[in-house]
Amino acid sequence: MIRQKRLLSTNMQVLACLFFVGTGLAGNLPLARAQSDAALKDRVQQLVDRLGAEPADRADAAAQSLIKLGARIVPLLPDAKSLANDAARARLEQVKKALEAAGANVNLEATRITIERKGIRLSEAIAMLQKQSGNPITDLREQLGAEVTNPSLDLEIRDRPFLQAIEMVAQKAGVALSYFTGDGSIGIAPVEGMEGPDAARPKRQVAGHVQYTGPFRAQLKACTLLRDYGTLLRDYDTDSSAASFNFEIGWEPRLRPMLMKLKAESIVARDDHGRQIKPRVMEESDEINIRPENPVTEINLTLEAPERSAAKLATLAFKVEVTVPSALRMFTFSKVDQAGQVQKQGNVQVALKSFEVEEQVWKVGVEIEYAGGGPAMESYQQGLFNNRIWLQRADGSRFLQNGGFSNTTSGDGKVGFEYLFVDAPGKPGDYGLVYEAPSKVEVLPVAVEFRDVKLP
Repeated sequence: MIRQKRLLSTNMQVLACLFFVGTGLAGNLPLARAQSDAALKDRVQQLVDRLGAEPADRADAAAQSLIKLGARIVPLLPDAKSLANDAARARLEQVKKALEAAGANVNLEATRITIERKGIRLSEAIAMLQKQSGNPITDLREQLGAEVTNPSLDLEIRDRPFLQAIEMVAQKAGVALSYFTGDGSIGIAPVEGMEGPDAARPKRQVAGHVQYTGPFRAQLKACTLLRDYGTLLRDYDTDSSAASFNFEIGWEPRLRPMLMKLKAESIVARDDHGRQIKPRVMEESDEINIRPENPVTEINLTLEAPERSAAKLATLAFKVEVTVPSALRMFTFSKVDQAGQVQKQGNVQVALKSFEVEEQVWKVGVEIEYAGGGPAMESYQQGLFNNRIWLQRADGSRFLQNGGFSNTTSGDGKVGFEYLFVDAPGKPGDYGLVYEAPSKVEVLPVAVEFRDVKLP
């Protein structure tokens, strides 16, 4: 019943372009994400520079601001010995200890967005959306061969969920959104047959029924009704008619879900006469292991065909359970080419097991172990396939893992992977290694309900 969508589009030009974007030809971050990383790096440096400031409460405030940024900044923090001020060194050590103890607690609620500006450019609005949410956004229009306009917008977005806010911006700007970028971001794409900002084109941007539930977005995309009146092999009064409903479930890209499971017993459907319509649980899978390339998945519900007298469904509801990492830890190794390094934070241990160079490919072996193994490992194991890993220079610049990976070992409470980096500039000695792993997972219930669904 659930399957993650691949690169699909009714616009074949979009399909072709997104394929190339998704393959990660150069192995570099999209421009928008690179700009977001650069902004974070600058912010961290500003706060570190204040750790030795006077009066002391100004320095303490800087330390607290660093802690609030979470464990994602650990790779960006300098060695405490590099700071000239004793008080600054002490505060930096306290910051590092606090981040290690807490891990990066993931906000499991919807990110709330406020942008109340007149005459704001689309590029500025995108930057504000990224800054307030931490969600990557990629402008695909140039790659799609479309004109990259930067219209002026009047926005009145106050305390809205991120996924609703970005759609409001897209609506105003006359652009479309794509969840199928292949790099885990949300894409800005052209709208076929529509050009110009909101005032110059039709108002209809988002089709179908849409519901926002926490950090998730559910949309009813299509309904297909099939009436089978039997064949020569069956009685003619045999009616195996069915109604199929297609949904998309999207989420904020920062969440990186691991697993989604449909609760079949939660499916409720009633027509406009109050008659219950029973679901047909087919032999399709009711769960999916989610990969992070596209922050969306597809759900197909098959029901018995409604009576002919029904013009619509008064209610169509179901629930899914989504397993997400609720806390993350960053493991930073000073030299990628020095195998044998081991780090432990809380219940997670990560070892840099091997490093090998084969022409233009660098092969990095990593092993992850969770305290307790057994059930603990079962809870985390699927999420390990979504872990992020990158090479990082001393100046904070990154080179993402871009050549695929393979599962090398599994058992005794440990899981090993070999990651490939292709055409990394420079030499191995120029880089350290940063590895991100979940230290805690949580199951989020997501309830979806649509009303007054017209039948074909």
